[in-house]
Amino acid sequence: MPIESVPNLLAGFNLGAGFGAKIFAVLFVIFYVVFALILFRQIQLMDRSLPTQIAPFLKFISILQIGIGLAFLFVVIGAF
Repeated sequence: MPIESVPNLLAGFNLGAGFGAKIFAVLFVIFYVVFALILFRQIQLMDRSLPTQIAPFLKFISILQIGIGLAFLFVVIGAF
């Protein structure tokens, strides 16, 4: 194999690894948003069964977490 073909081989590998990293990042953020939605639902169920004074604060934090997850998802998708 001639030495001139080595950079071309490595350039193709870097493109594949970068694409794989982007796909991993998008999937990770999607799973994070799903987790945040499940967490919000669990807080709603907890508030119905055992109302406390801290429940509105927990709901606010969970909604904030969903918003941050969605914003991060748009940032990651925009990186493509």
